[in-house]
Amino acid sequence: MSAPANADQSNTSKANIPKLQIVRKDSFTEGTPSTRMGWYGSTSNEAKEIMQEQAVYGRYDYEKLATIKVFGVVKKTVLEEGTLWKETGVWAMLFWAVFGYVYWKRPEGFSGILGSEAGIRAFLMMFSTLIGLLLSFYTALSLGRWWQMRLGVQQIGDAAKKLTMMLSQGVTDDEVLLGTIHRYARASLFLIFCASQHEEGAEPPLDRAFARGLLHEEEADKLKKLNPNMTFVQAETLWVWLANAVSRLNAQGLTKGPPHYCLLMGAVEQGRAGVTNIQTHLDTPIPFGYVHLLCLMVKLHNFLVTILLALTSVMLSGGAEGFRPVGVFRTAFRAFFMPFLYNSILILNSDVTDPFGADAGDFDFQAYDVNIAMSAQSSTHAKDHLPDWIANAQFKPPASQV
Repeated sequence: MSAPANADQSNTSKANIPKLQIVRKDSFTEGTPSTRMGWYGSTSNEAKEIMQEQAVYGRYDYEKLATIKVFGVVKKTVLEEGTLWKETGVWAMLFWAVFGYVYWKRPEGFSGILGSEAGIRAFLMMFSTLIGLLLSFYTALSLGRWWQMRLGVQQIGDAAKKLTMMLSQGVTDDEVLLGTIHRYARASLFLIFCASQHEEGAEPPLDRAFARGLLHEEEADKLKKLNPNMTFVQAETLWVWLANAVSRLNAQGLTKGPPHYCLLMGAVEQGRAGVTNIQTHLDTPIPFGYVHLLCLMVKLHNFLVTILLALTSVMLSGGAEGFRPVGVFRTAFRAFFMPFLYNSILILNSDVTDPFGADAGDFDFQAYDVNIAMSAQSSTHAKDHLPDWIANAQFKPPASQV
């Protein structure tokens, strides 16, 4: 894209906009406040470049996954899960142990004792169909909850953007207030991430938010006095403080009447509701009894598949028809593939249960943090950098009023 004719003027205007402080992505718990009051940032240079220049973050190459290159994709996939490979190793050892022992001790008339291969496949197919149906329902439910939590994150970000836009365009130029709006929104979201990633003996989420510069010392102390332990209550309280600020603006006559005041309070409520929605899904998991039964049936299915297909492989490795390599390969492959697939689905469902953790596929706080901060910064200073057709225009009234 070619540079605009008024590039020098654009660069001069940009120089007047306060810059966000850059904090490395790998220092999640570190960071200091910006020297300019109200503007705080926390992202790596790479993340900032993506958000500013490409306006995309966290996406992946769909076309690559649709080609044979998908076999080379390992990072941020279930293939990185050590638990999956341990489980696969257990079933593999069981398969070869049963196969080796029965092959060595193979009794006379073994094929007649075991029955036909078609009968074994039909039995396992009945079991696999039931497990597949239950896993499909469980996966759909888990992904639905995951998406609702993502919408909760979006509620928090949109509330900050909406409130900043409505206040900065005609209500107040108070830089501390406008900067505090996005700072509180980011702090409330940061507390949610900290609550999910908190470990025994680690620094409390509120202290981490203060160390990062998202909260001032006075604010952190008062949140502790209001509620010293419950992180989600602290996150909601930040929005209550913003509601109080909006009410004070209305009492001073700075808002444009009751409808405008209601819209401002609605934006504050949207952010508070986002925190509540996320807490609801995190505090109310899928019923334990259902998940226990499903996992029990999957493990029982994997056990039966491993045992029966190991015996089937022995049957196809000797007898009157001799060794049948295609049949043995087909049976052994299914014995490894089906448990691997079902265990992978269970692990993926476990990962999306709490997407605010530190897993590779979880939500990335850095992306949301920098997006909220940059959007608020742009909205606040938009009136100082208006296009000429707006800045110099004298808008005409409707013809009926002329």
